Amino acid sequence: MTANTKITLRNKKNDLRKLVILMNRQNNRFMPPFEPILQTIDLAIEPEELNLLLKMGTGVYSYEQAVALSGMNSEKFKVIFESLKKKAFLGIQETEKGEEQYSLHPFIVGWFEGIVTYMIGRPEEKEFAKRYMHFFDTLRDRNYFPVRKVMNMMGRYASVSNQSVGMVRESKNAKGKSTIVVDETIAVPDSRVYPTNSINDMIMEFGKKSIIGQFKKCMCRHVAANAGDPCRFNMPDEIACMGFGDKIRTYIKYGYMRQISKEEAYDIIQKARDCGAVHTVFHEKDDTKLPQSGLCNCCWDCCGIIRSYNMGAVPLRYSCYYEATIKDISKCTGCGKCEKYCPTAAIKVVEKKVELDVKKCIGCGQCVHQCVFSAVELVEKKRTAFLPMLKTSEARIAT
Repeated sequence: MTANTKITLRNKKNDLRKLVILMNRQNNRFMPPFEPILQTIDLAIEPEELNLLLKMGTGVYSYEQAVALSGMNSEKFKVIFESLKKKAFLGIQETEKGEEQYSLHPFIVGWFEGIVTYMIGRPEEKEFAKRYMHFFDTLRDRNYFPVRKVMNMMGRYASVSNQSVGMVRESKNAKGKSTIVVDETIAVPDSRVYPTNSINDMIMEFGKKSIIGQFKKCMCRHVAANAGDPCRFNMPDEIACMGFGDKIRTYIKYGYMRQISKEEAYDIIQKARDCGAVHTVFHEKDDTKLPQSGLCNCCWDCCGIIRSYNMGAVPLRYSCYYEATIKDISKCTGCGKCEKYCPTAAIKVVEKKVELDVKKCIGCGQCVHQCVFSAVELVEKKRTAFLPMLKTSEARIAT
């Protein structure tokens, strides 16, 4: 993707930078306030809206408190505030009394997921995608020594992982076809104990409470396609990210998500796995020690996190619970499906037999899922997997 042409901002650059810094304080994921990120946000926000968000900062407000803070008359405030909610700049949470409170959303997970859906069908949709995808080109342009070394040090010694790898319990039939095990067993019976690595249990637990939602589109795949880089795995449109818990009700209210049953969720997961999806579990505040809040169902070509790694734009860090191992090399036919679907190139076919680099394995289970001959299996191994930033010559995605 070529560099963006000169873009005239409608907001002050310094104000946009301040907003990104505030958004970064809302969780543990750092989004650098580089020029393409400022340009992306600028396309989605009016100066009066930005000014109100800067006044609110990282605080939590009732509607009345936000009105008083704004200094606007009630009619003008209502228009601006409703716009900020629709554009997902503001998150909504309910008190024990059922009263709504508002606070600034983090960039990811929060604002990005809502704004991409908000942009669908609008004139700015493709321009938004181009500006956002240019951000990853900017990161990759910094892939040189000593910047690469600094990025790797920051990733390796981070205090927490931002996300974990979800595991799906499966069984195989006589032909080697994997299907999800659906039962009423909750591996972590006390829902206050987090995290459970089992997606089966997550769906069962949240499904019983009727608080599972699926986004209208896979945000990362949709944005990449709008920027002229469609999915190489042809992932179906009906496969998208999921959200869990009361906080997704805002997305459902504005039509960005549809509420789904646990049966629908299992069906989506099955289709996603067959197409090569890796299940990345997102947690509150982007801290894997806190409850789960969302599930990305994306292949390595589209997932914003894994795609960035395969571009040579960022290092990769996950909380993992399993590790692949070669169970029976004699069963390997050298078909190459495991290599094709492995998100980190941890497994390769050499002279018609698989070879595994466990240092690159994140325990996603795609190699096991795709292998009909059961040559590979997963073994339980809780760990933090860190994969250093790829050199540009090692990148799997060149565009």
